[in-house]
Amino acid sequence: MEKAGDRMFIRVPLDKVAKAGDLIQLMEKIYYLSDRITNVSRDEAALTIEYGGSDEEEVVRRLDALCASMAGRRKLPYRKVKDNRRDGKAGGRAQAQTGALSSRERDSEHSESAKEAHVLLEQALVKLLRGRAHAYGAALRRYPAMMPESVLQKSGYIRNFPQNVYAVGEFRHQFDTMQEIRTRLEDDAPLHELLQPSGMYLQPCVCYHVYEERSATRSGSPAGNGNGRGPGTAGAVSSGPKLALYSAYGPCFRHEHASRIDDSRLREFGMFEIVYIGGAQEVRDMRQKLLEDTWRLFGQLGLEGYVETASDPFFLPEDTDRRLFQLAAESKFELRFAPGGESASDYAVTSFNVCGDVLCKAFGITGEPAEYGDADEAGETGKGVPLHSGCTAFGVDRWVQALAETHGYEAGSWPQLIREHL
Repeated sequence: MEKAGDRMFIRVPLDKVAKAGDLIQLMEKIYYLSDRITNVSRDEAALTIEYGGSDEEEVVRRLDALCASMAGRRKLPYRKVKDNRRDGKAGGRAQAQTGALSSRERDSEHSESAKEAHVLLEQALVKLLRGRAHAYGAALRRYPAMMPESVLQKSGYIRNFPQNVYAVGEFRHQFDTMQEIRTRLEDDAPLHELLQPSGMYLQPCVCYHVYEERSATRSGSPAGNGNGRGPGTAGAVSSGPKLALYSAYGPCFRHEHASRIDDSRLREFGMFEIVYIGGAQEVRDMRQKLLEDTWRLFGQLGLEGYVETASDPFFLPEDTDRRLFQLAAESKFELRFAPGGESASDYAVTSFNVCGDVLCKAFGITGEPAEYGDADEAGETGKGVPLHSGCTAFGVDRWVQALAETHGYEAGSWPQLIREHL
């Protein structure tokens, strides 16, 4: 252990944490051993944990327990399915560390043009993505930024990712409460003790609103939906429930660990999502179409990176098997921006997910029994069976960052496809 000022640097030899198996996953989880951990990095010999507290021995004990909980669990490699980087030797996400120079620091001399460029790029991207979603027949939606607790519970989000949620507090609509607020403001006293839970949360993603809208409904496409073909692709012949598509854009909020905040990991960010609900094969086919179409768009915009299998950031050690299942079943792919060479830039810009029938079952979204050719699949007479669903989510802020890093802040240097949507 080394100390520099009020910071402690805890060096842990790699052979001491080898029993954890998946080093990348371990490094992600270390941040949640203490909110005083500000950085986790590694070299060929050891992990280095930067810690601002005074009980470093307790952190080491917690790390040992975390490694033990992960020990013996099977590790599945991330599988790359597409890669257009000019330098194939790029290390990519194996670096798994923070501390890279942010674009805000790199571009401080061009802050005004950078701010304007980000606004213009965001507007152009959303317009572009909406047009492509419309070509697939997706119904356009706009949802509120807040989400009821019941929706987050049904979706399983609070159970799986409690570290990410933001709850919304509120002041009581009472005269004595309003008077107490003014008194505390005059005394420069904290106000949080006067807040009560509202039962609402800031949305961590947009797609759960779609499931709530479709809650307890049978299959059927929204108005205006129909082909599911998309740009440059042919629609699949349906052998089950008709595919329904929705698209929506909005702000999302996740309580990320303070030390992990940078330009590609924000607590508030814009997300554009395309949700598709229908038969199992139709959902997988649509996921693949969107993946291929997005990969083409990525290349047309002059961006470099790759697509690989991925998993959600399950936090608790007992959820490791779920993460491995996602990798094995290839239920999640990520498109990652990663310029060629040993660049520090490597982050996901889009995810492509199939959810099975899990979310449709949770929200009571079923298909008509007559839509299934096999009577065994039709479920109990008259009740139908849960449909399957998938979601393709575009991190708009990350696409903006990738475009700015690649093409700069002058509109004249942006790809023609972007300039057409300004």
